[in-house]
Amino acid sequence: MIIKGLEAQLHTFLWEKAKELEVTPMMINGMPDHVHVLLKIPATITVSYIAQQLKGTSSRILNEISGNQELFEWSRGYGAFTVSKKDVNMITQYIKNQKEHHKTGDLKQDFEQQ
Repeated sequence: MIIKGLEAQLHTFLWEKAKELEVTPMMINGMPDHVHVLLKIPATITVSYIAQQLKGTSSRILNEISGNQELFEWSRGYGAFTVSKKDVNMITQYIKNQKEHHKTGDLKQDFEQQ
């Protein structure tokens, strides 16, 4: 349901919302049915809080932008992984190239299981 016309707006919104929540966004990208977000989160903020805030506010914004009031909603769950400093560049590139990975089938199953 994340159509091309809304995708850039969604990614920009998520980036700005992350900064508002005092976490550091590093990369955001995705597909029509999911989004990958790489964030640097301080130990004082829980992952569940960030997921709740990003998912809740972005679903409201997507519904407002698209005019489909309350038709869009994220799935109930989410996946979260810790990433070592040495892997940040690799994860950033993986997220940046989401569409290519999905087109070629070169997916990292640990990151893509739903």
